[in-house]
Amino acid sequence: MVPSFRVTERMLEEFPEAVEEMEKEGLKYTLTAFSKTDRSSMRGRGWEDAFGTSDHEEAERRAKAVGMDMEWLPDGGVKTILGPRSLTKVFDGRKGRRMWFNMVVGMHGKELSSATMADGTEIPEEVVKRCGEIIEEESIQFKWEKGDVLFLDNLALLHARRPSLPPRKVLVAICN
Repeated sequence: MVPSFRVTERMLEEFPEAVEEMEKEGLKYTLTAFSKTDRSSMRGRGWEDAFGTSDHEEAERRAKAVGMDMEWLPDGGVKTILGPRSLTKVFDGRKGRRMWFNMVVGMHGKELSSATMADGTEIPEEVVKRCGEIIEEESIQFKWEKGDVLFLDNLALLHARRPSLPPRKVLVAICN
């Protein structure tokens, strides 16, 4: 877990111009999804699973509802485009802190996904690389013990998908 506001603070210290430009211009995310779920792929979920339908028109309606455009691909997959989106967000009840609320590190320069400036220009590689390092440096690690329960604020924390050993049971409840 990583306190999101710490990432914003440190990125502003090290890359103030880049952060403010990304904040002002916005970000664009693209993701290519296969037609069917493919467990051999890192992405795994196909568009039918992701959108909960096999109907193209219904998938497009659902995508539009969250501000996403779609381009159907000849192989039956789809390229989704989301943006512009903000780099940081200030949520009520979080002391006015700017939370690092984006997918830049996770999607930048990947085979099936990308994170760029809203106009399609690349985010400087050194900014993305250093952001990933900051996230790692600010990461809070702890040893799980039998019976542990964790409650977290998903708007205030970044969370990784680090490997874990079985048995592992994840129960999720989303509250407002």
